[in-house]
Amino acid sequence: MWKIIRENPRAVLYAVLMHLVLLVLLVFSLDWTPKISRPAGVKVPIEAKLIDQRQLESVEEKKKEEQRKREAERKAVEEKKKAEAERKRKAEAEAKRKAEAEAKRKAEAEAKRKAEVKRKTEAEAKRKAEAEAAQRREAELALQQQLAAEQAERDQGVVAEYTAYIQDKIQQNWLKPAGSPEGLSCTVQVSLIPGGDVARVQIVRSSGDPLFDRSVETAVHKASPMPLPKDAAMFKYFRELRLIFKPR
Repeated sequence: MWKIIRENPRAVLYAVLMHLVLLVLLVFSLDWTPKISRPAGVKVPIEAKLIDQRQLESVEEKKKEEQRKREAERKAVEEKKKAEAERKRKAEAEAKRKAEAEAKRKAEAEAKRKAEVKRKTEAEAKRKAEAEAAQRREAELALQQQLAAEQAERDQGVVAEYTAYIQDKIQQNWLKPAGSPEGLSCTVQVSLIPGGDVARVQIVRSSGDPLFDRSVETAVHKASPMPLPKDAAMFKYFRELRLIFKPR
């Protein structure tokens, strides 16, 4: 009971006042006039207006119901405020998310654009560099070919010059076989080693006269070592010589 009084002091006060009011009404409603005595054995009805406990409980219940309604309304208002605050928070969070997403999209698009510009710039620079390199290679190749052609021409001149020296030396060492007819000639393959020494002699096209052919082989061996250019790089042209020997 004390718990109820602590929790609802105002309701208890209202109930006490209500009881006092009802008690006053009861007092004034009683009939204080003298009564006529009745014979013994006759029951006299006592009329009194008593407070209906159920009415009091109904009043208390109504008060509690009103309090519950006020509490429910208060909670509803608080829930509405909370819902509104949560909706606002979600809306702000969604707006922030969209703004961040848009900023990220723009940043990615800008980064992509810059990367594409860089790629195109690098590709163009690479293309130009490759084109320039190709032009340089072509120019170098053309120059090398020109130099090679000039060197080959010079080398051929040296080969022709020293081939004539070799043929002269073979001619100087040749002895005509007795009885050999005039106008004979043969082709001889001569293998040389560095320094000009003769390593091998072979008749690759005979004159038809064995004595003449052998005399040419002998003359080649006697002419060893053959005269060669001082430039050792030229020896490649003289490693294998094919000479047409025709006596003067």
